[in-house]
Amino acid sequence: MKKCLIFCFSILFMLAAFSPLPVSAAYNSILESLEPYSEIILLESLEDGTIIFDKNKDVRTPPASLTKIVVAILVLENCPNLEEIVTVPEHAVKMFAGTNSSTAGLKIGEEISVMNLLRCMLIPSANEAAAVLADYVGKGSIANCVSMMNAFVRKLGCENTHFVNPHGLDEDGHYTTASDMAKITRYALTCDRGDVFEQITATKKFTLPQSNMSRPREIATTNFLMNSGYRDYYSKYVTGIKTGSTTGAGRCVVAKASSGGYSYLAVIMRGTFYDVDRDGYMENGAFMDAKALFEWTFKNIRFETILTANQVVTEVPVRLSSQTDHVTLVPGKSLSAFVPVGVGGNSVLVKADEKTMPVSIDAPVEKGQIVAELIVLYAGEEIARANLVASAGVKRSTLLYMISLIKDLAVTTVFRIIIALAAVLVAGYAGLNIYIMRKKRQRRRELKVLRYRDLDDRR
Repeated sequence: MKKCLIFCFSILFMLAAFSPLPVSAAYNSILESLEPYSEIILLESLEDGTIIFDKNKDVRTPPASLTKIVVAILVLENCPNLEEIVTVPEHAVKMFAGTNSSTAGLKIGEEISVMNLLRCMLIPSANEAAAVLADYVGKGSIANCVSMMNAFVRKLGCENTHFVNPHGLDEDGHYTTASDMAKITRYALTCDRGDVFEQITATKKFTLPQSNMSRPREIATTNFLMNSGYRDYYSKYVTGIKTGSTTGAGRCVVAKASSGGYSYLAVIMRGTFYDVDRDGYMENGAFMDAKALFEWTFKNIRFETILTANQVVTEVPVRLSSQTDHVTLVPGKSLSAFVPVGVGGNSVLVKADEKTMPVSIDAPVEKGQIVAELIVLYAGEEIARANLVASAGVKRSTLLYMISLIKDLAVTTVFRIIIALAAVLVAGYAGLNIYIMRKKRQRRRELKVLRYRDLDDRR
């Protein structure tokens, strides 16, 4: 792994951008060089959503127990009193008989608080706890809770997510994507009770108090990224959040990691589960991928200013002004990006995006007016994008503007029709005048003839 990381760092292709115009710049060449064990991977900054790694992030897939994150959100937003006692209903336990799925050993009729049900659902990923909470939030109907889950994700803008149950066991029509799961998890972390969600999912072990049917018992997290006893998985940076595993979903994990002022969210899905190093133990591919990506990123990536607001990028010709014939273009504001350690503004190429650059612009031009877009390239990859704005205002010349209007008007179809009609009218008017003049001359001649005849008759 160390050799692989050194190789990856040497080619320095992995970059992602922060800009007013977000760029999804996932460098899958490096991702593939790390030889991931999972089919779906998304690693993004929790500060601004910059994507560091992306592999199949919009592919629909079963979410397994990542489903329970949505149930947790509904509980936190719909249950004012988390210490309220709930009685475990019979159907919430019996529905998992024979499934060999994860449970917390809750008993029918056991009385337990909403908060401890959340702990059971999120720490050891207990399916019956998810069913009890769904029944509670749905006011006696798990199906009602599932409808609430789907309404919530639609409102959140998750267009590729649909739930059929609250626990995550494989069923037709139960799916999500890494992109949607990242959006859902960010919401869970930032909602009014996000601190509760974060605190629970960061818990490694918890002792449930004695209930009416059980003695105190310990529950432990399924997130082995936080367990130092698992050397292949443990990462000191990871602080939560949720795991999942089914036949259809493979090994899954949504994990948060923080270090040195940076926080990232990883969504890993369809991870493998086999004896990778042939030591007689099966390895969770999702955990191994999450650890490798976090540790690479924290070691090699920094958020640095690569372009200042006053830095001239290019210029564009200006028409209709006697003041100047061009204006320089600068970034709308200072631009920063996630770049490898030691890479700054001198190591990137900044240029205007030719697709957005006009041939020229017309005065008046306002200072700060958006004219085009700039792109920042590193090692041939686009890592950032931002607006290019005018560095100064340019006044319009009234005379040049009027001349331009006349020129522009002269080439329009309407103007040509008007000119043609005017020509017809002028020609018609001229023809009519000629006709009238001819008639007058003819009349004069006739009058002269009549006068001569009259004189002859008198003689």
